[in-house]
Amino acid sequence: PLRRRSIPRSEQVSFVLLAGLLLVGSWVGGLHTTAYASEADTADARIIGYWQRGEGEAIIEVRRHEGGYHGVIVSSTRRPETVGIEVFRQLRYDAEEGAWHGRAYSIKRKREVRIDIQVPKADRLDLTAHILILTRRVQFKRIADEAVVGRQVADR
Repeated sequence: PLRRRSIPRSEQVSFVLLAGLLLVGSWVGGLHTTAYASEADTADARIIGYWQRGEGEAIIEVRRHEGGYHGVIVSSTRRPETVGIEVFRQLRYDAEEGAWHGRAYSIKRKREVRIDIQVPKADRLDLTAHILILTRRVQFKRIADEAVVGRQVADR
């Protein structure tokens, strides 16, 4: 006959504690993943869209791209030949800093520079360009989707 061995009380307590820790760990891990996904969605909502530096300037569409975000000129009345050029590249969101870091292509200078972007308000994007030891800050304002669609048709 099979002999049943009783499990000592200390092993029972250890097993219950281990099971409890695994359960709590997976629950906390799930919350962390959910918080991260929610934070990434919020970051998307803040930066994705159409942006313009000033009246009459080119309109840049920022969208999620494979491996990050990028910005492409979608409308320009002054320089229509620039439409389609990718000017913001390799933008990646840093949750700790609440900012995007990447590169910007200067059409005028024909070179790339390192940039940092923050979106402190829904309708404002602050870009800091790092050129050698200097920095240059510029602001963009959000353009409504409907306004851009009208301009794109008019530019053609």
